[in-house]
This record gives sequence, structure tokens and C-alpha cells, in this order.
Amino acid sequence: MKIVICGSSGLIGKVLINELKKRNHSIVRLIHESNNQSGKKDFTWNIFSKKIDIQAFSDADCVINLAGSNIAQHWSKKNKDSIYHSRIDGNNLLFDTFQKLENKPKRFISASGVGYYNDPILKKTDESGSCGSGFLADVCIDWEKTALQMNTIGIETSIVRTGLVLANEGGVYPVIAKFKKLGLIPTTGSSNNMWSWIHIMDLVNMYIELIEGNLPQGIYNGVAPNCCTQGEIARRIIAEMKNANKFNFNLNFTPNVPAFVLKLIMGEQSILALTNQNIYPAAALKNGFYFQYENIEKAINQLIHEK
Repeated sequence: MKIVICGSSGLIGKVLINELKKRNHSIVRLIHESNNQSGKKDFTWNIFSKKIDIQAFSDADCVINLAGSNIAQHWSKKNKDSIYHSRIDGNNLLFDTFQKLENKPKRFISASGVGYYNDPILKKTDESGSCGSGFLADVCIDWEKTALQMNTIGIETSIVRTGLVLANEGGVYPVIAKFKKLGLIPTTGSSNNMWSWIHIMDLVNMYIELIEGNLPQGIYNGVAPNCCTQGEIARRIIAEMKNANKFNFNLNFTPNVPAFVLKLIMGEQSILALTNQNIYPAAALKNGFYFQYENIEKAINQLIHEK
């Protein structure tokens, strides 16, 4: 299959490309023109000036859009505009481009996030759960609306609402793990906050199953079946580090940064550190998707022993 990937330089994109190449798929990267180094053969686009190399989609079977400004950057007015428009305008530009194609891609897959849902939400919530409010929810709601319009021009469209991604190369785990050599793992807000997480390989495999048509089109929660508290993740990291003899001293300390401190420092963006959501991947499980890392013990064990 010929697969076009937008947002290939991020954590998910890099791992996804590597796995797709192992399956002998043909990969085309569509990257922002400012990132296209001299001599590279990648196709380019510019979301804000609405420029795009339409040749990138020639005979494409599937297009995946992972592109979007980093939500972890400071939420200034300028950065919030970039976070929003890089996602919504990106999908709109792709939609306008696809309408011009005589041979349209069969499938389109767009990233989204569990920020779509209310936060906090302690009741187990599947893909039918109602949307939340606030900046992050508004981004996800409009992100998905612009993706789903692809259905109106005959392109099978799927959305993956991603939770907290656990990987050594990026995501939330390296931030937590910075403290592991000290024998402590801090928590934020409350150690009882529920974290809806997913191991990078399960997330990438979910994308691959959608690309290859083994999962039907639809909206999927990109989270593991067994979410857990932030405190459980911290304690599991410490326990697995001890089992691997990677601590030089015997500490078991999980200090907490209070919510009010984070709100004072981060303002509206503190929702990222204070997330408290119990999200369930009902659609993936219903359609037979196999989670290699269904519980936090397996996931943390793999990450610690990977290096």
C-alpha cells in the first residue's frame, strides 16, 4: 500500500513509519515546507498559506494526519492559535485537496485526543461519551469535525483519540522517568487521579490495523483497557527499577505537587498535568484488537528493560 503520513517527525509518526516499512508498505512523508532540508525528496505543505504538493497523493491508498503544534508548549494566545489552527486548518486543507483528486485515497485516519471528553471523568467512558468543554476539548471537537467531512466525499474515515503515550523516545514517560535515578517519582495534583495511558507499540499497531482494514472505520479510544491512578504508575516505575537493579539506593518516595501550585504556575494549561479521566477502548476491543500491553506492569517493565 502507498501511505501518506502528515506529522511524520513526531513520536507516533516515527515509530509508525518504522513499523510500516517492516510490512513493506510504501511511505510518503508530507512535511511542513520549513522543515524540508535541501536535497530531501519529501513532499511539502504549508497549512497556514494553504500550499500543498498535490502529487504526494497520487495513487495513495491511505492518508494519516498526525500533524499539529505541540500542546505541551506554553499556552499563550499565539501558541493556542497555533495548536488549534495547525490541526483544524490541516484537515481542511487535506479535504480541499482530496476533492480535486480523480483517484481519492480509500482511507483517511486523523489523530485526536482524550481531551475530547470531560476532565475529570471518573466513570468508565467509551467512545460514546459526551464531549467536554474548555480549550482542549474545543480543539478535539473541531479537529474531529474537519476529519469526518472526508466521509462526504467517499473516503473511509477513522479517528484515534489518543491518551497518555508511554514510550522511551517521548511522551509523558521520559518526563516522569527523569526523577527515577533519585529513587522518587513525583505526582501532580493527586496521586489518585486516573490516567488513561497507552504503550506506543499498541497505539502504532492500532493505526496499522486501521490502515490495513483489519479494524473497521470509526472512532477509537487510543488507550489501554486498564487505566490506573497516577500513583500506581509512579509506584510501578519504582518497583520495576528496583527489580532491574537500577537504583543505587533503596528509596520509595512519590512526592506530590499540589494542584493549586500547578494552577498558579501553568494556569489553564495545568489541565494537562491534572488530568483525571477513566477512558475505555470499547471500539478496539469489540473489533478484536489485541493489546500487547494491556496493564501498566507490562508496559513499564518493557520500557525499563528496553534500554
